[in-house]
Order: sequence, then structure tokens, then C-alpha cells
Amino acid sequence: MDHSTTSGDSATETGSAGTVQERPATGAVPPDPTVPGGDGASTRLPAAFHRLWTAAVVSGLGDGLRYTALPLLAASVSRAPGDVAAVTVAGMLPWLLFGLFVGVLADRVDRRTLMWTTDLVRGVVVAAFAVLLVVGEPSIPLIVAFAFAVGCAQVVFDTAAGAFLPAVVNPAQLGAANGRLMAAQVLTSQFIGPPIAGLVFAFSVAWLFAVDAFTFVLAAVLVLTIRVPRREPGADGAGVGRDVIEGLRWLNRHRVLRDQSVIYGAMALVSGALLGIFVLYVNDHLGLGSLGYGLLMACFALGNVAVAPLVPRLRARWGDRAALTTAVLVVILTLTSLALLPTPVVAGLSLFLFGAAAMTWMVVTVTVRQELVPDALLGRVTSTYRMIGFGANPLGALAAGVTATLIGIRPMLAAGAALVAVVAVAFRAGLGSQAAVDEHVGKDPAGA
Repeated sequence: MDHSTTSGDSATETGSAGTVQERPATGAVPPDPTVPGGDGASTRLPAAFHRLWTAAVVSGLGDGLRYTALPLLAASVSRAPGDVAAVTVAGMLPWLLFGLFVGVLADRVDRRTLMWTTDLVRGVVVAAFAVLLVVGEPSIPLIVAFAFAVGCAQVVFDTAAGAFLPAVVNPAQLGAANGRLMAAQVLTSQFIGPPIAGLVFAFSVAWLFAVDAFTFVLAAVLVLTIRVPRREPGADGAGVGRDVIEGLRWLNRHRVLRDQSVIYGAMALVSGALLGIFVLYVNDHLGLGSLGYGLLMACFALGNVAVAPLVPRLRARWGDRAALTTAVLVVILTLTSLALLPTPVVAGLSLFLFGAAAMTWMVVTVTVRQELVPDALLGRVTSTYRMIGFGANPLGALAAGVTATLIGIRPMLAAGAALVAVVAVAFRAGLGSQAAVDEHVGKDPAGA
């Protein structure tokens, strides 16, 4: 399917001197007025999206295998908690180290090319790791180095992918496309991949990573065959540092998106805190064992999967303000319920609703960014937003350990609910409706 590289919509872009310039938004598929539903309202997504969705399913399965296998492999080598935690930290660290610079890369080169080449590189790296497991004994330094290398590639791929979707579907289909993509990724990486990994790990660790390598290669082939116009580089020859500052300045000047990123950071912090100590909450306050913990965590993932396809409809019916405000209120309510009513039933329902609220927030805000941010800046804004979440999540887990030790687990959860409430009120522009967001299009975002 051939698509034009421009649409009739326009977006604002901050120029090198800090002024706002009107320019056509690039990368989005324009509506076809000759086709019923061609105004973008049709839910029938193009063939290019289905290839992208299939690639997401395949790579999500590989992610589920690897995310489960790496801590198991580390624990089989060393029982020291610091060694096992180092593997997880190594996978997240690239977001903090390189996230902003990768955003520049995603804005300078063709994103589809960046995606399939990165997946191909990941396939080679994972295959090489599988070979090393066959010919030698694994060690913590080797596992940490591998987690860091794959994490670096993950930053590149995720940043490019987040900015690539507007080139595949009509602007009005972004919500539906994001919902389906996120649901597929959660389903494969959290439901299907982990139990398979547990079974295959007991049989052969090397084969598990060999399968993971194959999923990357297959995903690379699928992305390579997506037919969209090649994107021309959006950079004007400025230095990397200047490009990074330009992206940060644009986000800071856009009040709605800036406030969304702050609220997202608060929720990621609290989410990291909740998940970081939840196993202790299950043991100490619910009196459940490992099976109960696994079932409750499945409730969280089930909330993600159940609501993701529904979010575009909720957004269309309620609007952005109601959808985002509801998501924040549900987060506050579930944390409060966990603090005040420590029972298995309440915990299961709370985890389900927490997962649904988190997914609602993600689908709506990702779609708003893709609709609103100029194509030439989308990679940098996307990487900044994701870096906030990946930075806040482990910090929340770390803070939870300290806070829960000082005041207890349940008071800590209540404090988390209060933190989200305070931040949401202080940065309430981030809960703005689509109409409020649209006011920024075609004018200086700092003027809102």
C-alpha cells in the first residue's frame, strides 16, 4: 500500500532560534475522501499496520522469554541479591544514559530502517549469547553485559517504533492502532512468554535464547516489508547537543504534554514502588504464598490486556480529559484500597483496575503525542517521555524499600496515593481534553 508522506494537517515546530513555525505534519497517512470512512474514522487498519502488529507479537514473545530467563539464569549462577538485581538494572540503564541521544537519531534517519536493522542486530547479539552458553559457563559479568547490550538496542527500537506508527495509519486511527499494539505486546510478553520460558529454561537455556534470536530476525523481516515512503532526515545539520536541547525545550514549552510527562513520572514512581514491595505485601498482609503472588500479578497484566482495545472507544466517547482523569482517580483509589483493605479479593480487583488505568493512560497519552508532536521532533519527545518512566520506575522500587522500612508497607501505599493526587492537581493541564490539546496546534505552545 502506497501512502503520501504529507497530510493536510499542520503542526507547530520550534525552529532553531526558538520561534514557532507552521509546517505540514509529515509521516502520517492522509485520509482518502474517495473511500467510505476515508476521513480516518474507519477502524479498518491498513495491511502495513498488520505487519507491524505481527512483528510486535513476535518480538513481544521473544521479550517475554528473555525477561523471564535472564533473572533465572543470573540466580542459577549467583544467589547474591546484588548480582541478580544488577542484571535488571543493566537492562534499564541505557534509557537513562542514551535515551535523549537516541531520540535525536530517530529524528535524523529513516525510522523503518532503524527498526529493522536494530532488530537484526539484536538477533545476532542474542544468537551469539546462545552460542556462548553452549561453549562455556555463564557468569554474572557476561549476563550483565548481555542485558546492557540488548537494553541499548531496545532503546533504539522502542524510540523509533513510537515515532513510526503515524507513518503507517491515518491520524484518526492512531488510538485504535496503539490499543491493539499494546494489548498484543502485553499478552505475549507477560502471559504467553513467561510460562514458555519457564518450561524451556528447564530443558535448555541456550535453546531459549536461540528462539529469542529467531523472533528478532523474523520481526526484522516483517518490518522490512512494510511499504511506507522512505522518510527524509529531519535534522538541519545542528549538533547532537543542540538537537537534544531543542526537543527538551519544545516539550517544556508545550504545557499539556509537559504536564502529562510529569504526572506519568509520578505514576511510574508509584507503580515501581508498588511492584517492588508487592511480594512482601502479599506475604505479610494477605498471608498468601508464591502461587497467590503470581495470580495477583496476573490480575495486573489482565487489566492491561482487557482495557487496551477499549481505550480508543472510551476516548471517543468521553474525551481525553475524562479518560485521563478517570485513570488517575482509579490509580489513587486502588492504592488507597490496598492500604486500607488488605484482603485477597480487594487486592486482585485493585491490581486489575490499576493495570487498566495504567494502560488507559499510556494509550491516550501516546496517541496524543503522535497526533500533536511535529514529525521532526517526535523521536526526541518520545524518548524523553519514556526515559522519565524508565527512570522513575526503579527509583520508586528503591524508595519503596526505604519508606516501607520506616513507616510500613500500607502507610507507604497511602502515601503513594497522596503523591499521585498532589501531582495531578499541581499539573492538571496534563489532564486536558482533546479540545484543549488542539488549541496548541498552529500556535506557540508556550502561549497556552
